[in-house]
Amino acid sequence: MQKTRTVCKFLLIVVIAFSLTGCWDREEMEDKSYVIGLGIDRSYHKGKIKVTMLLANPEVGSQQGGGGSTEKPREIVSFDANDIIAAKVTANSVVSRIISYDLLKIIVVSEEFAKDPKFYNILNDVVFDKEIRMNAYLAVSKEKAAKYFLKNKPRMETRPHKYFQYMIDHGIENGLIPDSTLFRFFKTTDGGADLFLAMNTSAVREKHPKFKGEDEYFAGQLNASGEFDDTQFIGSAVFRNGVMIGKLTGQETSMVNILDDTTNMSDFFLDIPNPFPGKRKSFAVRVIKKENNQVKMDLKGSRPKIFISIPLKFEIMSNPSRIDFAKRKNQEVLKKQIASHFKTELEKFLKKTQKELKGAPYPLSFYARKYFGTNQEFEKFNWTKSYLKAEISVYPEVEIIDFGKSPKKNLKVEK
Repeated sequence: MQKTRTVCKFLLIVVIAFSLTGCWDREEMEDKSYVIGLGIDRSYHKGKIKVTMLLANPEVGSQQGGGGSTEKPREIVSFDANDIIAAKVTANSVVSRIISYDLLKIIVVSEEFAKDPKFYNILNDVVFDKEIRMNAYLAVSKEKAAKYFLKNKPRMETRPHKYFQYMIDHGIENGLIPDSTLFRFFKTTDGGADLFLAMNTSAVREKHPKFKGEDEYFAGQLNASGEFDDTQFIGSAVFRNGVMIGKLTGQETSMVNILDDTTNMSDFFLDIPNPFPGKRKSFAVRVIKKENNQVKMDLKGSRPKIFISIPLKFEIMSNPSRIDFAKRKNQEVLKKQIASHFKTELEKFLKKTQKELKGAPYPLSFYARKYFGTNQEFEKFNWTKSYLKAEISVYPEVEIIDFGKSPKKNLKVEK
């Protein structure tokens, strides 16, 4: 009898186990339509927003789809909705497959709507959607987001998720755009002490842009010609408490990335004023940042003092004056020029953030918190107002690891 009961229990467990391993609720990849890019614009209808979805076809470019597939690699749909979450259901009235945010890479908002105080509440809905990951990026377009996605037609990359991945990753590594993930956006905005930078992009080029210095452009201002997509990623949009208040050029954005140790910038190229006689007024350098900055503060006086030491390595990429850098004297002149240039430009930029932007463009307040015993003491200090009158000194620690080639022979750095 006991043996019979044991056998029955075993059979019951087996039946239950097999019923749980069924595939009745499984969804195939081709059953879904993945939103790679999400656009948000102001709607003409009260209480609504205009949502644009860039939908990727998962079969195009895959082995399952085959090389001879005639299906389009993407679809774009725009419509009015109450919010971002409910928009998925509305989209299924015109899209046959199940809408999914699992592969969402970028959220683009127009400048017009980014300056609206209502924008933060709209974007905050993404926190409640389990499909949207916090490593998706926030970008601001000069034109409406709906127009941005329609004008964005990559020539080299058929799959839209690969295009945005390459453009964003390379832009951050080169320092021309900020690392503007949703996680950083909400963390900075909820903190309320510092400014947040979102990447600036545009798919509409200006007709007659003015020529400017190295990377002193906003998205859409670079006067390039040839056979390529009009979309540009350069510069950043500045947010305070979730509302856009201004913009930074590509060069200014690279300065923020030098100051901010939390970005993924590895190296970038820059022109430095030439300290030697010659027709060309600048020479090219490669800037490499592998170590964190050292930040010290004196917050006891009436005027706070901030000291920032920045370790940077350089490779000399051009020698317009044909100087012999094998000589120690010339090496020292070049080293002092680089240090002086970076100190001047960074301190000038930080003063601009104090006077015009009225805040630190990266999480500088986190360095200040350790000087206070409690959060109440830090709040009483009022970092937002104290930063505006702070005296900021920058000390670049320059190490030149490669002086390039001499007109006659390869050079080695003197020790």
